[in-house]
Amino acid sequence: MKAAALAALVALCGSIAPAAMAASLTTKVEGIRAELSSKPEKPVKGRKTSYTVRLVDSAGKPIIDARVTLTGRMSDGMSTAAPLRPGGEAGVYRGEVLFTMEGRWDLTVRVVRQDGRLESPLREEVAR
Repeated sequence: MKAAALAALVALCGSIAPAAMAASLTTKVEGIRAELSSKPEKPVKGRKTSYTVRLVDSAGKPIIDARVTLTGRMSDGMSTAAPLRPGGEAGVYRGEVLFTMEGRWDLTVRVVRQDGRLESPLREEVAR
């Protein structure tokens, strides 16, 4: 299921994949390899969780022209948004989220490039 969510992330075809848990995912789709990771793997209320997306093309060249955003929402309407900015290495995008409530968070990773955009859902269970 995690691979399916990440496959949708890099396909840039506009389709929505089934929700998956974050942590560490790697896949290759249509010549693009993507790695998505979160630290810690299991988020904790009141502590920042770092998210990293690494994008490279079929020649191994980093994809540097993407805008990557992570948004989150709880069923009660609580929400968060974090841009994943270029992170020191070409093709790497990083950002942090401070989860202020425990429980289920529905996240969306959005990758926007000149040739398209896609949103891929993820799910996080935030602990106390």
